[in-house]
Amino acid sequence: CLGALLLYTVSIAGVSNIGFAHAGYAAIKALVLAKFILLGHWLHLGEGRRDKPVIYSVVYQAVSIWGLLIVLSLIEQFVEGAIHGRSMSAGIVAVSANSLARSLVQSLILFLVLLPYVALRQLNAVMGEGQLRKLFFSVPIQ
Repeated sequence: CLGALLLYTVSIAGVSNIGFAHAGYAAIKALVLAKFILLGHWLHLGEGRRDKPVIYSVVYQAVSIWGLLIVLSLIEQFVEGAIHGRSMSAGIVAVSANSLARSLVQSLILFLVLLPYVALRQLNAVMGEGQLRKLFFSVPIQ
């Protein structure tokens, strides 16, 4: 999804080509976010709503993981700045230099990507291990 968003942004900006560095950045960012999501699952974030309808559980877990991703992404930016020799105040300036609207839109897109992911995980848990895979990848009997 991050690669598709990068291509979409480039197409809006009218740039005719993108460098491999931009595509590599999207791939690395996706891997980092995936590790953060795995950390959220390891911490059992948002799994406390099993007694409610599945939609509540999905939204609660997606919001929980979304919050974790926002916090850890900010920490990642500060650590990246420290590695490159910038001070904490320079890191705050760099984070605030991104427009608020851009940050909110990126965050919203991240949340919208999380919703179907969490929904499928929750559905798999409700249906029983392996049932969702069987439903998607077996040939239906006519």
